[in-house]
Amino acid sequence: MHDALPSCFGEYGVQVVDTSAGSNKVTQNLVTCLYQTKLAVPSDSFFVAVVSDGEVVLLLGDMYSEAYKKTKARPASIEAILVSRSEHVFGKKYHSTKAQFEEGGKAHDIVIECQISPSSEPRMYIRVDREIVVQVKRLAWKFRGNQTIIVDGNPVEVFWDVHNWLFNPRVGHAVFMFQTCLSSDKPWLKEVAACSSVLQWPGTYSFKDKETSGPSGFSLVLYAWKND
Repeated sequence: MHDALPSCFGEYGVQVVDTSAGSNKVTQNLVTCLYQTKLAVPSDSFFVAVVSDGEVVLLLGDMYSEAYKKTKARPASIEAILVSRSEHVFGKKYHSTKAQFEEGGKAHDIVIECQISPSSEPRMYIRVDREIVVQVKRLAWKFRGNQTIIVDGNPVEVFWDVHNWLFNPRVGHAVFMFQTCLSSDKPWLKEVAACSSVLQWPGTYSFKDKETSGPSGFSLVLYAWKND
């Protein structure tokens, strides 16, 4: 098996052996765990801290002093970086959110507008800070697709799957993914292209390899539900 990468959602990883050309190299395990919880009042006056070996490796919220006092731990030598986010958004014609595509960068307004009417051809627009960056006119034929846009001078790959909006509106939702491009060859794009639906897309390939020196990437997945 060549260029094998395990994708595990759960508590245990697996080892994959690359046997191509007589190789006996064992790749490093990769485990991804996703948790969902509810914080008391979705914005301020709280903290969530993860401590490992006496270091606060992850700190969320705004009560920094209280977090270090309660945990009796020191700040991490390397700050945690947000590599992916998924969000459910609701709307009738417009679906909006905010996204920061690079660490310490500007938070951008993202608005998805979908025009579906029996009297006209369906269309879709995606705006970043009020500027149209994606325009799909023949949406009935292009309900799945992708396009590269430029944000903060950097390429961002945008994928969409609005099949449910057009053909199954009562029970389904559309899915959008914004993925920063880490390199010109975009090896993760081959995995996405092989999937028939956004629902099968890999979560993210933006984890930074410890042997590389490139910047970490970021992926935003939006599940867009239409209100009646």
